Amino acid sequence: MKMKRLSYHYIAIVICCALTASCQMEIDNFEAPDATIQGVIYDHNGQPLQLNHGAGYIRMREVNWETGDSTVFIGNQTLRVQQDGTYRHTKWFAGDYRMFPSNGNFYPYWAADDTEKDGDDAGELVKISGVTTKDFTVTPYLTVEWVKTPTLTVDSCLECTVRFIRNQKDGFEMPDVKEAYLQVSRTVNASAGNNSEYFPSPMNLNNAMEGQEITFRTVKALKYTGINYWIRVTMNCQTASGKPETNYPGMGQANCSTIVMIYVP
Repeated sequence: MKMKRLSYHYIAIVICCALTASCQMEIDNFEAPDATIQGVIYDHNGQPLQLNHGAGYIRMREVNWETGDSTVFIGNQTLRVQQDGTYRHTKWFAGDYRMFPSNGNFYPYWAADDTEKDGDDAGELVKISGVTTKDFTVTPYLTVEWVKTPTLTVDSCLECTVRFIRNQKDGFEMPDVKEAYLQVSRTVNASAGNNSEYFPSPMNLNNAMEGQEITFRTVKALKYTGINYWIRVTMNCQTASGKPETNYPGMGQANCSTIVMIYVP
């Protein structure tokens, strides 16, 4: 019986200590983030930028709310961009942010003579509150255009034709093209569901192929019938030979065609 009383007393002491500690903790009285930031990244032709899902992002630096100084920051965050160039994030703290697209399949967003570049003061100052829309325009390294959209051949392979255009931004040298892939997916997220068994090896590219019609064909017949496939062609670049200055951020990211859905009966 004496042992049982000792156990009760011990439990009571532990509970009292826990209650005392909890009373000393500060209560988080900040409002939950409820602002929305959304928009579209466009290419230099005014079309939504095509990229692999999650490959590009928008860098955000929050302006220090305590000092109100637009050159002092308390955070460095990123907003992921969808494969059609759109982005939307609904749980964001209202405030002032510096924003710019970064490390994507496009020339650096900053001007060639911008001394800030990736520094703290780089980007556009955007005030976010409620629902805020902010669009950006970039120059992709390549534009990939459909010449012949994907079709089924008589042996149930998939075939399509594209051409690419090398783009140039004032103040920057053009990189060299490198290689291309045909993405065949059973999901609308073409890069995540890419089935490499249909196009296992990249097609090597060179700058002289610019503007030419380039045909892609799967190495085998499509496996499943009665379903949809989502198709796109991706191409990437590399540092230009003898020009190390063309090793821009995001150089390895793929430039992409639009996604085409094809039904296989």
